[in-house]
Amino acid sequence: MKKKTKSLLALIMSVVTVLSLVLGALPTRAYAVTQSEIDALKKERDKIAEAKAAQQAIVDELEAQHADVLERKLALDDRNVYTLEQMELNEQEIALYDQMIEEKAREVDDARALEEQQLERYRTRVRAMEENGNYGFLALVLNAGSLGELLTATDDIGEIMESDRRLEDEYIAAREHTEEVKAEYEAYKAELEAKQATLRAEQVELQRQIDEATDLINQLLEDIEGNAEELAKLQAAQDEAQKEIDQKVAELERQRAEEEERRRQEAAANNPSSGGGGSSGGSVTGTGSFTWPCPSCTYITSRVGYRWHPVSGQWKYHSGLDIGAAYGASIVAADGGTVTIAGLNGGYGNCVMIDHGNGYYTLYGHMSSIAVSVGQSVSKGATIGYVGSTGVSTGPHLHFEIRQGTTILDPENWFTGLTYAPDAGE
Repeated sequence: MKKKTKSLLALIMSVVTVLSLVLGALPTRAYAVTQSEIDALKKERDKIAEAKAAQQAIVDELEAQHADVLERKLALDDRNVYTLEQMELNEQEIALYDQMIEEKAREVDDARALEEQQLERYRTRVRAMEENGNYGFLALVLNAGSLGELLTATDDIGEIMESDRRLEDEYIAAREHTEEVKAEYEAYKAELEAKQATLRAEQVELQRQIDEATDLINQLLEDIEGNAEELAKLQAAQDEAQKEIDQKVAELERQRAEEEERRRQEAAANNPSSGGGGSSGGSVTGTGSFTWPCPSCTYITSRVGYRWHPVSGQWKYHSGLDIGAAYGASIVAADGGTVTIAGLNGGYGNCVMIDHGNGYYTLYGHMSSIAVSVGQSVSKGATIGYVGSTGVSTGPHLHFEIRQGTTILDPENWFTGLTYAPDAGE
């Protein structure tokens, strides 16, 4: 009985061992994460990214219009201030000419009064001589003690008459000159008033344009605010999608590690003398080292770390190196692997991500165009796209990231000989 019991126990242990091996060889967990699930999530995220990019384009266009209208309004404001200042100076000048014209009018009146007085004096003298001509002449002869006195008296009378005539002429000339000056003042005042009327009409038109620009600016601000709210919603949706992708990638990495460990154990059980090992099941695996992704340029415009974002103006973490290459420059795969993202991806714009199969991922952002597709295997140094400025970008450059799972790594740990812009960061 003891022997039979031992044999039965041995048989049961053998069955358990075989079942363990068989079960271990079966597919793991029905709820395990698969690459297709991640790809589906990425497609959903890409749709959100496309919607966000379209919304961002609307916001950018509205902001550009706002900047143009604001600049135009500022120019109109400057012109309006200049016109108002010119109108004020014209009003002051017109007021001065009014005073000068009034003064000249008084001078003309005074000159005309003197002229009338002198003329009346002259006429009175002549009329008296005409009325008393004979008596006056006889009295002059009788009163003269000699011919010399008579001639002298006659000359005196002539000089008086000539003086009266000369004074009258001078008064007339002075009055005419004053009237000419007054007329000149009035003519120039009329020109100023005409110019003032033109400036007043121009100022009214400028104010109308300023009011119109102000209304447009307010409308654009409302549109920008409304679209910014929509953009914020899309950004939140994209962030949530990226968070889920990161979680799935982390889960996939964990599953890969478990699968690798299971295969190692299976290989060890089947071949105890092998001491472990195994393979990746034919999946594409990188070399473990990286080549520079932009052969034409090693100039770094922004490093990994916190910085003031050039577009949003916020203090944010910058997760990669910005390489200041020219538009259209070639971008190559930093290592061999499988393309997991190839399309619009939110702020990254046209973006490629490569899974190198050894826990490392690389990401390439802001491309002008993409030369690979999702699921494609690429070799180290193969062209995957070209430098551009898509997404949230202020100019052509390549945004390059290295990740280990969901952990962001600094590419400078792998590369030397780089040069840096003065404001690239520490």
